[in-house]
Amino acid sequence: MLDAEIRHILSLCKSQNKYAHKLTQEDLQPGDAPLGDISLSTVQHVVDEIKTRLNRGCQPFENKVILHTGPHHDDIMLGIMPLINRQLRPVSNEVYFNIMTSGFHSVSNEFMREALRDTLRFLDSGRIEMVNYPDFFTGGYLLKHDKDVHHYLDNVARKDFEGMRRGLCHRILRDMVGIWHLRDVQHVREVLEREIANLSAESPVETPEMDRLKGLEREFEEELVWAYMGVPGRNVRHLHLALYNSQTEGFTPDIHGDVQPILEQLRQIRPDIISVVMDSGSLRPDTHYKVLRSVAAAIRLRSEEADMSNVRILAYRNVWSTFHPAEANMYVPVSLNAFAVIEKAFATSYLSQYKAEFPNPNFDGPFSELAESIWVAQLRDIQFLLGKDFFYQNRSALIRATHGMLFLNDYSVDEFLEIIQRDYVKRDVSHH
Repeated sequence: MLDAEIRHILSLCKSQNKYAHKLTQEDLQPGDAPLGDISLSTVQHVVDEIKTRLNRGCQPFENKVILHTGPHHDDIMLGIMPLINRQLRPVSNEVYFNIMTSGFHSVSNEFMREALRDTLRFLDSGRIEMVNYPDFFTGGYLLKHDKDVHHYLDNVARKDFEGMRRGLCHRILRDMVGIWHLRDVQHVREVLEREIANLSAESPVETPEMDRLKGLEREFEEELVWAYMGVPGRNVRHLHLALYNSQTEGFTPDIHGDVQPILEQLRQIRPDIISVVMDSGSLRPDTHYKVLRSVAAAIRLRSEEADMSNVRILAYRNVWSTFHPAEANMYVPVSLNAFAVIEKAFATSYLSQYKAEFPNPNFDGPFSELAESIWVAQLRDIQFLLGKDFFYQNRSALIRATHGMLFLNDYSVDEFLEIIQRDYVKRDVSHH
């Protein structure tokens, strides 16, 4: 009933372009009111509930182990990065990121061709010096991944775009050594020239090696994003679940290929908080749905072997679907500082995605800007219910600085698993 009241009051506010505190009893009596007669006390009840949900999103996180999960590289950022920024500030928190799929599908051949051309250019000009180390091709290429990230971000700070490009090419060359088992500089050059020629062809031949390199490029991008806040590479984990090859309708997570890797992470990390993308009950986006089911299966198995009664599940959405304010029980303020961080981090880290291979059909531009537009619209809904003065006159600096809003759901493990069984598993079984 409460969620229906929120929907109705918000709808009235928007249709009459009035803030909730300015509604009169006459405004509340449309002839087709689905809730029957409602009063100004109903409005106040809704306002109080909205404040409760906002207060929940303002609570600090301390002494927590937090595991954020995302189907693809950039899903977590586009969903809840402003919240994560706050979680990373207290030194008492330990924050991890699990990316469930490779994401190589979203890296274009054009992007890789230009990256390989630059790698060859830097190699020929002697600007990739690590290839001269005596042990580089036998094992040295596996070292100093965090140094790659740090040097890249140093060049971001310097606004040295050539230095950033060189940093990207350093990582690409490291990855190529492992994928193609390169032996020396001449072998590197031969493979670079061959792959550039293939990617330049009218119909490039798709190979497992190039798919792997594209996936590792996405992994480097994800490491860059969270390194902005000092997260070490070891805390950003890429699970490469097998679910890409599964059908969507009738999907049941494979225990070994989909569930076991997540379960092992839950055993190792022992998180107090787990975030997960929870799109609407439809079967799209395809990978989001499969990952949700797989994470839920791993949480269920973990709950059978350990006490998870104090673990919280944070369900979020991003640029593919959104929560109505009535559907979310936790509202997280977003400041202009957070906007600036996501814009910069997305533009300089997700190099292959700034012009997305699979853009959102409703928005022409970087996904970071789409996420921000969603947060702004969500704040507008809350302003209708609380009034603008609630924000700019608030005693809390966090509230006064609010110019966007994240909508999430905070569940217990039991609540989360019940929703998955009711809204996802049963629906899928009925379709099947």
